[in-house]
Amino acid sequence: MADITHALTLVFTFENLIAVVLGVTLGIVLGSVPGITADMVIALLVPFTFFFNPLTGIVALMAIAKGGTFGGSIPAILFNMPGTPQATATSLDGYPMTRKGQAHKALEMAHYASTTGDLLSDTILLMVAAPLASIALRIGPVEYAMVVLFSLVIIATATGKYPIRGLLAIGIGLLLGTVGRDDFFATERFTFGLLSLEDGINLVPLLLGLLVLSEAFVQLRQREEAIVPRPGSKASLESDHSHVTLKEYIQNLPTILRSGLIGTGIGALPGIGATVGAFLSYEVARRTSKRGKEFGTGVIEGVAAPEAGNSAVQGANLIPLVTLGIPGNLVAALLLGAFMIHGMTPGPFLMRDQAHLLYALFITLILANFVMLFIGHYYIKLAARIQQLPRRMLFPLIMMFCTIGAFATSHSTFDVVLMFGFGLFGYLLRLARISVIPVVIAFFLGPLLEGAVRRSLLMSGGDLAIFTQKPIALAFLLLTVATVLVMVLQAVRRQVRSVRIRNDAARRS
Repeated sequence: MADITHALTLVFTFENLIAVVLGVTLGIVLGSVPGITADMVIALLVPFTFFFNPLTGIVALMAIAKGGTFGGSIPAILFNMPGTPQATATSLDGYPMTRKGQAHKALEMAHYASTTGDLLSDTILLMVAAPLASIALRIGPVEYAMVVLFSLVIIATATGKYPIRGLLAIGIGLLLGTVGRDDFFATERFTFGLLSLEDGINLVPLLLGLLVLSEAFVQLRQREEAIVPRPGSKASLESDHSHVTLKEYIQNLPTILRSGLIGTGIGALPGIGATVGAFLSYEVARRTSKRGKEFGTGVIEGVAAPEAGNSAVQGANLIPLVTLGIPGNLVAALLLGAFMIHGMTPGPFLMRDQAHLLYALFITLILANFVMLFIGHYYIKLAARIQQLPRRMLFPLIMMFCTIGAFATSHSTFDVVLMFGFGLFGYLLRLARISVIPVVIAFFLGPLLEGAVRRSLLMSGGDLAIFTQKPIALAFLLLTVATVLVMVLQAVRRQVRSVRIRNDAARRS
């Protein structure tokens, strides 16, 4: 209690409150621009935290991460162009809601779910950081490999009507993830003699090309009326005036809380990330909802679940960082750098020696959620109007931001060319009705899966039985097998049903 009392005196200072407000605002605004992610902004601002006290600097970075997580859902809902990888799950039902003229309602639900899930995660972080960290410590390479494998299978089943196409997309993403030098033997793989590919494919041009440019190419082929409600149209007016009622929020609250718990658990596991938390939350909601068959057509639960899940990961990612010194994701790794700049080493000794500072950080994160609730409310009103911009103005601007984002990450024109190449490739995949979302996720998780599997095999001397000898790994392996079997059975039933329908039609004719 003495530490918490001391922490409260550190929290409510002018500098900290300004840092929270500016950080959340910057995160939301930049997160809503495709091509500019919160991670990029945090990476640029980490050195500047040296000029502030430790709490103010770290709070500002975390506030940007919080705002960016919600901000990435805005273009995902409005244009089916996720601003962040974890927002891809939100687009599955968020964009169909926009097509129905319910853009404002989808944005509001994403906002409320994101804030609630984040608040739940931060509260758990404040109360039970150490016990959750001890669970995360039990996750080794063997368990980690099976968790990632299960996540990939879940993503394949959650991103389309035909899971086989999802698995094909997963395979493409895993293949793209092998490009570059092998981390174990430093041999080149699929580089074709290009020096720019020796370090692998940069995530930013792939993300912008597959998710943003390919969608822009698809929508440019369509009639403007079919994409964006025109100003003054009935759909536009409905979008401007549709709101999430208190009854709807309460009805979706169990889904939000469950997804928040899932995201918190995922965040406590180092290295898995918000994307997995979003898709697992979405899939659990789809399987447990009475409207599960309607997911993907514009169901509000399909927006609430992934937003609560990916936002809850942000607070929980600090659990392994502050208690064990292990960064859970890229943001946590950047925060580790900020801690080190101020001469602080995250881990058990930090919890022991400067507990008041950590409690002040946790309390400030909770405060930041209420700030985001206020700022996001007004930003949504502006964002919902963006969908009414004429297509001939909107998509050139999006392409310009994508080009700037691809070039800014590496200052290489090769990445810009690569981005447009992936845009064309994603466009062809969409024409073939293959979702590009699993490709991106598999590309991100593929190297992590490969590294975990190879370390596990080194531990066992090449014996695959090691994946059945660890209880946690065996549980996730069985879940993966069961998911694949269910997927195959559903495909067989669908095929049998279609054959019967065709036979019945032939008899009638």
